Amino acid sequence: MRRIPLTPWLEHLRQHLPLARSGNDPEGVHQVRVAVRRLRVWLELGGYKTLEPDLAWLVRGAGGVRDLEVLLGSPDLPKAFRGWAEGRLEEARGQLVPMLDSGRLEGVLQALDNLPALEPQAATKRLERFARRVGRRKSGWEREGSLESLHALRRALRGLRYAREWLELDTGAVKELQECFGQVGDYSFILEHLDAFEADGGRVGAAYRRRLVGRLEDALQAARRVWAKTLGT
Repeated sequence: MRRIPLTPWLEHLRQHLPLARSGNDPEGVHQVRVAVRRLRVWLELGGYKTLEPDLAWLVRGAGGVRDLEVLLGSPDLPKAFRGWAEGRLEEARGQLVPMLDSGRLEGVLQALDNLPALEPQAATKRLERFARRVGRRKSGWEREGSLESLHALRRALRGLRYAREWLELDTGAVKELQECFGQVGDYSFILEHLDAFEADGGRVGAAYRRRLVGRLEDALQAARRVWAKTLGT
């Protein structure tokens, strides 16, 4: 197998930074976050730790915007809830744009540019840590059954998927699980924001919350079925 350069996803990140800055298309921030997550996995496969805090900083900033963009993409948001979310999104973008224009980000991009391609043999050896992480998160979810433990498992599955993709290995089952659990994440994030909205004094009809809870439970049941069919016991 050839050496593994980070160039494709570093270029993907650079190409989408202007769109993320502009705010004209939610795909900009989404693709920035995807690229950064994939680059973090590449760094772990290479045994690099120095740039991890900088990429974690960037993905947190992008995540604050992206979560609200996903929320606002929901078709049946009550008007007051939507208005509150739009205000929060404006605040989140106000924090993200200076990050994208910062010297810190430029320094991170330059440092990434200077990293050599990974040796596939060494990277393959580090793949096992991603599988072990999934195993630990699997045990935590089966033991606790909480949304937090499921989200941790979803993040571990995403990391394993990206690691396998860097190594040009099959990801079919892992990708199916990750995407199924992502639906759980979407509904749980909407409910978290709804809690924050109501904590700020906002109100929605009880039927709206019931619909969300029902959709979340349906997504959880689907996730359990897919888990049992693929990587479960």
